[in-house]
Amino acid sequence: MITQTLQNDIQSGLLTPGTVLKQEELAARFGVSRQPIRHALERLRASGLLEKRPDRSLAVTGLMARDVKELAQIRIALETTALTLSAPNLDASALRKARRLNEDLFEEENPEILAELDRDFHQTLYGACGNERLLKMIANLRNEARRAYALQPIGSRPRSAFYDEHAQILAALTEQDVQTACDVLATHIGVTAGTLIPIDQN
Repeated sequence: MITQTLQNDIQSGLLTPGTVLKQEELAARFGVSRQPIRHALERLRASGLLEKRPDRSLAVTGLMARDVKELAQIRIALETTALTLSAPNLDASALRKARRLNEDLFEEENPEILAELDRDFHQTLYGACGNERLLKMIANLRNEARRAYALQPIGSRPRSAFYDEHAQILAALTEQDVQTACDVLATHIGVTAGTLIPIDQN
């Protein structure tokens, strides 16, 4: 529970890169002794979400440019495949649902809820692909990029681009232009990934 909660906080952007996690503060937060906190922190360190600093403290790691780009490449391959398989089976009801989700996420302030709305938007478009294993792989990879939602506050340029790219995908699907929808989706994933790369690594 402690490990999963902290992992969610890191992946959602609530704990930003460089944040030092102090055992005594976490023990007070979760109402436990330091031992389970130490175990949780070691698991997070082993998974690459934390790094040991010279003073022996543990801090949230930043995402390396190479890791982000590799993640984007894999996501583009899998998600465009899912969309290609799903598109012929999407009906007007599914497209209406996706439009409503896009309108809701445009106005959402909470990064956690924004992540859920975006997940539901893409799930609505991919859900008719007929390949459950593919959908599970996509869901797992999308979790690795959840920090991006905290970097797209309401009213910001990234949020507007986020919304507009979704709208372009929907417009292409409405016209049954699957290739254009996939092209926009690939750009969309690449742009989102770009927000995760620290400026000094660009």
